[in-house]
Amino acid sequence: MKQVLGILLALLMLTLPCMAAMAEEEIETIVTIITTPPQDRAERPPCFPDPADDFIPLPESENYALGKPVSAGAHTDVYVSKNVNDGKTDTYWESKGFPAEMVIDLQGAFSVTTVAVCLNPSSIWEPRTQEIAVLVSTDGVSFTEVAAAAKYDFDAATGNRIRIDFEAVQASFVKLVFTMNSSSRTGGAQAAEICVY
Repeated sequence: MKQVLGILLALLMLTLPCMAAMAEEEIETIVTIITTPPQDRAERPPCFPDPADDFIPLPESENYALGKPVSAGAHTDVYVSKNVNDGKTDTYWESKGFPAEMVIDLQGAFSVTTVAVCLNPSSIWEPRTQEIAVLVSTDGVSFTEVAAAAKYDFDAATGNRIRIDFEAVQASFVKLVFTMNSSSRTGGAQAAEICVY
C-alpha cells in the first residue's frame, strides 16, 4: 500500500509543472460575428405555416364600413361602438345586454352582398357563438332584413371571424342585431370589426 501511495505521489509531482504551464498558457478564443438583417417587427420564419391560411376569407373589395359613423345602445366599460370599424382587431365593442343593435351609416348608397364580423384573432379569445341578423336601409329609418337571425361560430383557428353573404342590395345604412353570445365572460354582444362589402 505504501508503495502504491509513493508511486501516485511521484506521478503527481511530475505532472504539477505541466499543469501549471497549461494554466498560464492562453487559449485563443474565436468569435464569429454574424450580421442579421434589420428588423423592426416580429416576423414568421417562412418554414412555419401561416395561420392566416385557415382564416375565413373576406372579400377583396372595399370595406364600405371602415371609419364611417356608427351608433349603438349602451356599451360595457370602455368597449365603445366606434371600435367596430377603426380598422383594428385589438379594440372591440361590447354591448350591455341583449338585444344589441349596431347601425353603420355608409354615407352613400352602395350595392352590398357581405357583412363580416371579426373578433380579436388571438387564441386567448376562446371559441364562442353569437346570434346575428342583418338589416339594410336607404334612409336610416325603414330597415329590411337581408339575413335572418342565425348562430355563427367564432374560433381563433379560423381567424375569429364570420361572414354573412346575401343577394346584392342597395344600402346606405346597415344594422346588425345581436341576440345571443355563448361566452361566459360577457353578458352582451362583441365585435372587434364589422365590415360591409
